[in-house]
Amino acid sequence: MSRFYLVRHGETLWNKEYKYQGQSDIPLSDTGRFQAARLSERLKKQKIDAIYASDLQRAMETAGIIAAPHGLKVFPAREMRELSFGIWEGCTFDEITQKWPGEMERWRQDPYNERPEGGETLSELCDRVSKFLKTAANSHPGESILIVTHAGPIRALLSIILNLHYDLFWKFKISNASLTVVEYDGQKDLAQSDAYIVTVNDTFHLYV
Repeated sequence: MSRFYLVRHGETLWNKEYKYQGQSDIPLSDTGRFQAARLSERLKKQKIDAIYASDLQRAMETAGIIAAPHGLKVFPAREMRELSFGIWEGCTFDEITQKWPGEMERWRQDPYNERPEGGETLSELCDRVSKFLKTAANSHPGESILIVTHAGPIRALLSIILNLHYDLFWKFKISNASLTVVEYDGQKDLAQSDAYIVTVNDTFHLYV
């Protein structure tokens, strides 16, 4: 089994302002850099064989802070980007429901198949992140791999492992700079595998 440390990037100003970020390339805030440093301190003695990150700067910067004590290169992975929210990005939920009430309602009823204009479906998100995890598991058999990504991809992977209906996708709280750990051998597709969930949304390092 390969062990995957799934990290959500540190806080951004859009996180603080409750704006939909999606694939907009927003940097970390000062708080986000502090959070990443706390997680780096926690993981500096942890065995990590490879580090990947969504190629968006908030994930790459978080990964760079974590990677520094290990002397490891961060490999960008476009597949681990956040769900694209298209024209909704940069808006709050209230702004979206005011500007696009019909579109938001359709999306909330069936996000697995519906998409914002210019965005993607949950089905597409689940497909790309599960394929990436399988590739990574086969590239690093029995190793420890850290992936810095976003809340959506982490929720997607957990939902696939547990074979959950998309209605439950949002029930996972995935905080900024949190740590989620899963084990997976990559022999079968994630949905049919014997993958294990070890830890979800661990933020202990942010409070000590």
